[in-house]
Amino acid sequence: MKISELKEIIKKGGVDYAFRDLYKDVSAGRKRALALCENFLDKFGDMEDAAFFSAPARMELIGNHTDHNGGLAVGAAIDRDILALAAPFDDVVMIYEGESFTEAKLDGEAEKGSSAALAAGMARRFGGGFCACTDSLIPVGKGLSSSAAFALLCGKIADSFYGGNATAMELALAAKMTENEDFGKKCGLLDQICCAFGGAVHIDFKTPIPAVSPVEYNVGDMGIFLVDTRVSHAGADSKYGQIAEDMERAAEYFGARRLADVPAELFAEKKEHLRLKLGDRVYRRAIHFFDENKRVGFFCRRAALGQLPVCLYAVNGSGISSRTNLCNVHTEANDATEALKDIAAAIRIHGGGFGGSIQCYVPKDKTEAFTKKMEELFGAGCVIPAKIRSRGVCRLDYEQA
Repeated sequence: MKISELKEIIKKGGVDYAFRDLYKDVSAGRKRALALCENFLDKFGDMEDAAFFSAPARMELIGNHTDHNGGLAVGAAIDRDILALAAPFDDVVMIYEGESFTEAKLDGEAEKGSSAALAAGMARRFGGGFCACTDSLIPVGKGLSSSAAFALLCGKIADSFYGGNATAMELALAAKMTENEDFGKKCGLLDQICCAFGGAVHIDFKTPIPAVSPVEYNVGDMGIFLVDTRVSHAGADSKYGQIAEDMERAAEYFGARRLADVPAELFAEKKEHLRLKLGDRVYRRAIHFFDENKRVGFFCRRAALGQLPVCLYAVNGSGISSRTNLCNVHTEANDATEALKDIAAAIRIHGGGFGGSIQCYVPKDKTEAFTKKMEELFGAGCVIPAKIRSRGVCRLDYEQA
């Protein structure tokens, strides 16, 4: 279908049913889509076989720094996304976001750390090039995994045009590989799984291909917010690496490669010996790993029963453990936690820590006070509302209206 034809379908509401799955405001989705049509017509012309695609941001619900040692976590796709209008285009990737332009040949080598590296890497893995115009509602550098969303978007576009059979896990694994090898970023698989699968998901990282299962999680009128503390976690790679290394040192004490391979009962029996041998920091981080895994299981069981207050008890426990045992919570996050003790129902560090954002659950009647308090600390625009979105990265279907 040509862009001009798709534009008329959008105007008649033919994509509205798809927008309802993604956005609270269908008219805002329609407006974004029409703007992408105009931009595409201007940049590439009235091309055939065009389609819309969406890739969500993600948030981690519980399970902090457990994935790299084969542990458990719960994450979710959220309602901020990158929306794209794309069409197949030989062996080149060309992407406009507004006036910002990315181009890469599939048989070339794009610059490490660039959008071109992500786009070309995913297009190459899924069969061919494309041209696209995109519009992103995912803030960069706030712990929402904008790079994972972008990689998955490019993979879904290429797969849709040249294959169409890739599973969510296959897309996630390819996105991780692309970030590691083409982009040059050392990352795990949690972000990619959340963006690929959609909804809230329980992830068991013990096996090379993690086991993923849906989690029924209803927060009712409670709002989930991420707060940008204005502290960058750029340059914290060595600190992240040290957490993994400390946990691996603890595992080696028991003759294992990862803490997931150490029986919890054996750790409980020998943990004081480990403390004497390897020191307090390794000991505390190992305790965090085992306790956090227990909290993940507890969270999922209570979520299935609709017991939100008990789930939030586990979320708060995760936050406390990150502060006291994992030690990846920065001063500004601690200041926010103290300021919100009578406002938020639950608070925890979000993502890797050492900077970035915190995650807060706030009752509806305290949202105004919450926002005011956070903006006093971190400035206007620091509060990012987040709702769990049911769909992962996807192609948007349409109907003739």
